[in-house]
Amino acid sequence: MSAFIYAMIFLFTMMLPSYADNSLLQEQLNTQKKIMELQSKRIDELEFLIKEFQKNLPKKEDIKDVSVEDLDTNEKDKANDISVDMVSSNKGKFYNPETAFFGPLPQLKSPDGKYTVGIMGLIQLDAGIYNQEANYNTNNDLSDGTRVRRAGLTLAGISEKDWIWFLSYDYADSGDNPHDGLRAAMGIYRGFKPWWIFAGLFGNSVGFDTSNFSSQRQFMEAAMPQSTFIYSAGSPSMGLAATYRGKEHYMRLGVYGEPYNKANTDDEGMGVHGRLAWQPIKQRTEAMHLGLTGYYRTANNSDTFTNGLRDSTLRFRTKGESALSGDFILDTGIITDLDTYYYAGYEFAKVNGPVSIQTEWGVLGVNRKTKNDLEFSGGYIQGGYMLTDDARNYNAYFAQFWRLKPNISIMEGGIGAWEVALRASIIDLNDADINGGEASSYTLGLNWYMTSFTKTILNIVHNDSSGPLSEDFNVMGVRLQIEF
Repeated sequence: MSAFIYAMIFLFTMMLPSYADNSLLQEQLNTQKKIMELQSKRIDELEFLIKEFQKNLPKKEDIKDVSVEDLDTNEKDKANDISVDMVSSNKGKFYNPETAFFGPLPQLKSPDGKYTVGIMGLIQLDAGIYNQEANYNTNNDLSDGTRVRRAGLTLAGISEKDWIWFLSYDYADSGDNPHDGLRAAMGIYRGFKPWWIFAGLFGNSVGFDTSNFSSQRQFMEAAMPQSTFIYSAGSPSMGLAATYRGKEHYMRLGVYGEPYNKANTDDEGMGVHGRLAWQPIKQRTEAMHLGLTGYYRTANNSDTFTNGLRDSTLRFRTKGESALSGDFILDTGIITDLDTYYYAGYEFAKVNGPVSIQTEWGVLGVNRKTKNDLEFSGGYIQGGYMLTDDARNYNAYFAQFWRLKPNISIMEGGIGAWEVALRASIIDLNDADINGGEASSYTLGLNWYMTSFTKTILNIVHNDSSGPLSEDFNVMGVRLQIEF
C-alpha cells in the first residue's frame, strides 16, 4: 500500500508542471484577447472620426485662394511661417514673400534663423530673322542674328525677419536703361504691416506690364508704348517708395531721382511715381485688376538751360516690339526747353482659368518753358489662352503676374504648359514741332513652359510705322529662358 501511495505521489509531481504551463498559457491568451478587443474598439472610433472629418471638409471646387492681407493678425503670422513653393501652382497656397521671389537654389541660413541669403540667376538667349521694307531716308537694315538679351545674377536675403534686400546685376549689357548694368540695390522694411518701405535702386513703379519682371511677361518684350513712356523717365532709379495692401486694394507710391549711372552737373531731376489698383477678385487663377498709374517729374537743370543754351537728354524712342536689332524706328529726338513732364494711364487685367487679358493706355505730356507743350499717347491690348490644363497666375500681393508652374512638367514625364497669345499696340510720338513718328504693332506668341524655371517663347511681330526713322517690318524671334 505504501508503495502504491509513493507511486501516485511521483506521478502527480511529474504532471504538475504541465498543468502549470497550460494555466499560464491560457492566462496569456486571455490577456491578448482583451488587448485586441481594445485595439479594435479604438480603430472603430478612429474610423468614425475620419468619416466625420471628411464630411466637414470643403469641396475642391469651393476651395479659394486667400491672400495674406485678407487674414487677421494671428493668421498672417501663421501664413508667413508656412513653407510654400517658390513657384505658383493651381492649389490654394499662400504667396509667401520670403520664398516666392527666390529661385530654386537652396538658401543659406544663420544658426538662429534670423539671416537668410540666396543666389538667383536669369539667362535669356534670343534669336531672330527680319523681313523689312527699307526706309530710303535712313537705309537702315534691321539685323538678323542672335543675342544674349539678359544674363543676370541676384543676391538676395532676409535680415532680422523684417528686412529684405536685393543686389542684382545684368552682365549682358543690353544697352537699355531698365537692364543695363546694375539693376537693383535695395532694402525693404516690412515691419509696418500692411505697409512696406522700399529704399535704394529699383524699378520706377509705373505701369502693369513694365512692373512685371521680364522673366514673367507674356511676350519677349514689353509693350511698345509702355516701355517707351515709362523707361524713358529712368528705370531703375534711386528712390524711396511705399506699398499698401488692403483687402481689395493695392497702392505703391514713391519719390524717384534719375538712373544711378547718369552723370549730373546740376540738381537731379525728381519725380513722384505711383500705382493704385482695385482687386475685387484676387485668386491666383481667377482675378480682376483695375488700376491707375503715372508719374510727375521735374527736369534736371542741365536738361533745360546750361550756359544760356537749351540742352537736354530727354527723348522718347522705340525699337518696336523686338530688341534683336539695335535700330530705333521712332524717335522724338532730344526735347529741349523742358520744365516738367508727366505720364497718366490706366491698367486692366483679368484671368479666368485658361483665359487671360490685359490692357493699358496712357498719355505723356511735356511742359516746356517757351515752346508749345507736347502730348504723346499709346496703349496696347493682349490676351492669352492656355492649351493645356494650366493657368496664368496673378500675384495680388504685388499686383502683377507671376511664375507659372505647369501641372505636369517635362521633368515629370509631361509636356509642360502651352499658351498661345496675341497683342496689338499703337504709339504716337508726333505733336507740335516734334515729328517722332507713329507705329502700330501686332504680335502672335507661343509660349512653352517646360518647367517652373525654364520656358521657350516664339514671337511673330508685324510692325507698321511712319516717320523719319520708320521701318515696316516682320520679325520672327525665339527665346530660351532659364532661371536658377
